[in-house]
Amino acid sequence: MASAIDREISVVEKELVEAAEAMPEDKFDFSPEKLNVAGSDYKGVRTFGEQLKHVAASNYLIWAPIVGDKAPATANEGKGPDDMKNKAEIIKFLKDSFAYGHKAVATLTVSNLVQPITSGSGRPTTRLFLATFAPAHAFDHYGQIVEYLRMNGIVPPASRAGN
Repeated sequence: MASAIDREISVVEKELVEAAEAMPEDKFDFSPEKLNVAGSDYKGVRTFGEQLKHVAASNYLIWAPIVGDKAPATANEGKGPDDMKNKAEIIKFLKDSFAYGHKAVATLTVSNLVQPITSGSGRPTTRLFLATFAPAHAFDHYGQIVEYLRMNGIVPPASRAGN
C-alpha cells in the first residue's frame, strides 16, 4: 500500500515541479485576474507562485499527522511563507514538501493504515485518508497551474510531444 501511494506522490510531484520550472520567474506573480476578462470573476485568486506555495504548505499540513509531527511554521495555515516570492525558493519549498511526503508515506503499515488519528485541523481521520488526500489535492491545483501556464502561452511539460 505504501509503495502504491508513494508512486502516486511521485507522479504529481514530477508534474508540478516540471510545471513550476516551465513558468518564467517574472510570471510567478501571474493570476487570471490580471487578464481582465469581461464577465469573469478571478478577483483574489492565487497567483502562480501562491498556488505552488499552497500545495507545498498543504502537503506538510496533510502529511505531518501521519508521522505524529506538527506541521512546520512555514506551512502558514496553507499559504506558505508570506515573504517567499523567488522562483528557486518556491520550487525548493515544493520539492522539500514532497520529500517529506515520501518519508511520511514510508511509515505506513498494515497495522497503522486505518488506525484512528487526528488531522492537523483536529478532525478524526486515518493515515490512509491523509496519505491519499494529499496527492488528490495536489492534482487539483496542478489542473489550475496548467491553465495558468496556457494563459501565458506555455505548453505544460506533461502535454508536450514525447510525454
